[in-house]
Amino acid sequence: MILVSGYYGFHNSGDEAVLAALCADLEALGFKRTEIIVLSGDPAATAALHGVQAVPRANFQAVVKAMRSCRFLISGGGSLLQDSTSWRTVPYYLLIIHTALVFGLKVVVYGQGIGPVKNWVYQRWIARVYRRVQGISVRDAESADQLRIWGVTNSLITTAADPVFNLPLAASAEQIPGITINLRPYPGWPDDLEQWADLFSTWTERFQLPIRFAALGPGDAEIGHQLQRDIPAIELNTALDWYSAYQLMSQTEISVSMRLHGLIFAAVGGSLPIGLNYDPKVAAVGGQLGIKVGSATPNRDLTTVIGEVMAEQENYRNQLLQRLEQVRQQSTKNRTVLAAVLLNNGGRR
Repeated sequence: MILVSGYYGFHNSGDEAVLAALCADLEALGFKRTEIIVLSGDPAATAALHGVQAVPRANFQAVVKAMRSCRFLISGGGSLLQDSTSWRTVPYYLLIIHTALVFGLKVVVYGQGIGPVKNWVYQRWIARVYRRVQGISVRDAESADQLRIWGVTNSLITTAADPVFNLPLAASAEQIPGITINLRPYPGWPDDLEQWADLFSTWTERFQLPIRFAALGPGDAEIGHQLQRDIPAIELNTALDWYSAYQLMSQTEISVSMRLHGLIFAAVGGSLPIGLNYDPKVAAVGGQLGIKVGSATPNRDLTTVIGEVMAEQENYRNQLLQRLEQVRQQSTKNRTVLAAVLLNNGGRR
């Protein structure tokens, strides 16, 4: 049995797509979904969506019981180790790994993005725990560099790419005219709403394209509803699951997203993505894909960025396709790290 720890069961389309990619990787290595136990915020929903077993992640007794029946722990993917959203996040995930190691489980860190972690105590704690695991794959070079700086053994670290790049998703045959927007909650967003509304109105007038808002995770829909009050013409769409999020972000010619996986969904689905740099992970994936990344505030420069993408669509798309193939190949290294640990420690093909 394999225990999986991550930010699952919270109806965040990006994290659920990561879990879908992990399950696909494990199946490719010969494991059945019934052999996977996921720590989840909503066990029933996780089990139904992914065909796995699931237990409540906040019930430590249930977690320990599940752990005792498993031989492996997979921690990831996503941005699990960061202290920007809560001081509790890093201790929770490190405690799960530490407990698994105490029980003798082999541990793999899978497709993670590291940081930002400002607390130096957390930095040392992460290094101390990660030096004891059997394998680590991270989704970008910046995360690998961060772990090395903190003192994690270099030989344990494999630089891959986000696991979602390796999902077997077909690009949309044809995008419809329009711009898909995704905004997520961030400090001060209510004060910026009027400026965002003005900016979107400018795009509608200048580019003669409809605006569609895609809510991909917790809090996004509230922003969309607020914007719709100022601009009734905005079409608001809420993702029901990770696959519908993928469809939403690939439906129009251009997609602008704050969320990392909004950009990945757009790129894989054939839309032309533009990132809003609210977090270092957005800049990191922008560098991997060679796409434009603008300010995460309603800055008029974003209008210029969209204009540049529209003017050079063919070159932008060709460059994106080349980079996308490279990143997909890089993403397969997540499965390689899993195989090295799971198959060499009593797993099976």
